[in-house]
Amino acid sequence: MRRYALLLALLLAPAPVRGADFDPTPVDEAVEKALKEFNAPGCSVVIVKDGEVVYLKGFGVREKGKEDKISPDTVFPIASCSKAFTATALAMLAEEGKLKWDDKVRDHLDYFRLSDELADRDVTLRDLLSHRTGMPRHDMLWAGRDTNSAEVIRQWGKAKPSTSFRSKWEYANVPFTTAGVIAGKIDNTDWAGVMKARIFKPLGMDRTSGTWREGHAQADHATPHYYGLDKSISAIKWDDLNHAGGAGCVNSTARDMGAWLQFQLAGGKFDGKQLLTARAIKETHTSQMLLIPEGPFAVYFPPKHTRFCSYGLGWFVHDYRGANCVSHGGTLTGFRAQCMMVPDKKVGVVVLCNLRPSLVCETVAKVALDAALGLPAEDWLAFHKAQMTIQDFNTAVAKEKRKGARKADTKPSLGLRSYVGGYDEPAYGRAEIGFENDALVLRWGKFTFRLEHYHYDTFTAIPVEPKDDIISYDRSTLDVQFRLGTNGEVEGLKFLEQEFRKSAKK
Repeated sequence: MRRYALLLALLLAPAPVRGADFDPTPVDEAVEKALKEFNAPGCSVVIVKDGEVVYLKGFGVREKGKEDKISPDTVFPIASCSKAFTATALAMLAEEGKLKWDDKVRDHLDYFRLSDELADRDVTLRDLLSHRTGMPRHDMLWAGRDTNSAEVIRQWGKAKPSTSFRSKWEYANVPFTTAGVIAGKIDNTDWAGVMKARIFKPLGMDRTSGTWREGHAQADHATPHYYGLDKSISAIKWDDLNHAGGAGCVNSTARDMGAWLQFQLAGGKFDGKQLLTARAIKETHTSQMLLIPEGPFAVYFPPKHTRFCSYGLGWFVHDYRGANCVSHGGTLTGFRAQCMMVPDKKVGVVVLCNLRPSLVCETVAKVALDAALGLPAEDWLAFHKAQMTIQDFNTAVAKEKRKGARKADTKPSLGLRSYVGGYDEPAYGRAEIGFENDALVLRWGKFTFRLEHYHYDTFTAIPVEPKDDIISYDRSTLDVQFRLGTNGEVEGLKFLEQEFRKSAKK
């Protein structure tokens, strides 16, 4: 009986879709519906199957309200999908004997330090690229300041850990910035130079770059858009994040990303040349740290189709509807990107979109993967549309809950001028509180905030400058809580979840 059951299962299993037989219709329909449902300006898509680019199209417009169409050659930032590029560059250096995955980070970058003593002593390159340093994002240290990669690394290292070293997966960006700086140092260039020489040029990715200026300088580039909590869609400027480097600064096109997929799926071979060994590629695709896909990550790895989830070296490593998958998403203020690959089936897809937040990329990528693998169709649009609705609902509820928790008819303990001064935190530096137009203002990094009294000694920080960078803060609520000492004077404040101490008067 078992033999007949096995034979029947094989007969009823969906036939694998060969590259030459790929039907684009489900993907075309998914893109058109997703753009409409999410009100997204446009996107571009590339699918690789059995070493061939079987699908390559652009949809919609580069900027809402304008006529310039998105093409397969339109440039988008790919954000955190860049992490796999950084890991691949380090794999190349490892194959050349210039580093080892388990080298101590400080052996390659002497100013890299962490506040946790154990992590500071033992952290390796492998730890950096698998998110197991014990350090959280602390993203405002790079997103909120105009600085350079070295300064970002130094300040991040002074910040507080969120868990103990190697005990828990904790997503963070600065470890990949650090890895990129190390790669540049070894190759006597910078991270962008390493990317160009080792990956972009050999793969013929002629429109791909590693700095926002190069990406934005391309005539055919997408404009980022922000989807507001009030359902408005606004065209915004590109993020200037060169100092993030290896964490998320690749700009590319669907056509160029097709070459990247071919290289990855062919085990490091491209155009007949073995640019990296299959063993090295597989190492980056191998689980290094288990994780629980909860919170925002649950959207990307739905329990219905994900039984295990882990992180490799620059890649999420997980199952997808019974197949072993490696993937990564990317997010910047007005862009989204998604890359998914099933190496065993030689299938990969990249979707780039110029609206954030949205789940266009996830919807289209999963539909494309299903089509290429010959799997039964799922209504991924309905799933992701529901997820966006839930996210916005939860944000609105949290804001209403905060309003309801406000204690009415309270006032600050002291006169407003008593709160004026400089406040310091080891990693985050100085926050300046000023008094202007009968109100308090806070200046930190590149931002200026107007402080509106909430209750007692807590204020709401409303970002007001720079105008181009604050549009996406409608989903955030930033509190500033002043702390008084036993002498009744202001001793410090809590901001960005960090404790700042008031400087002594000069």
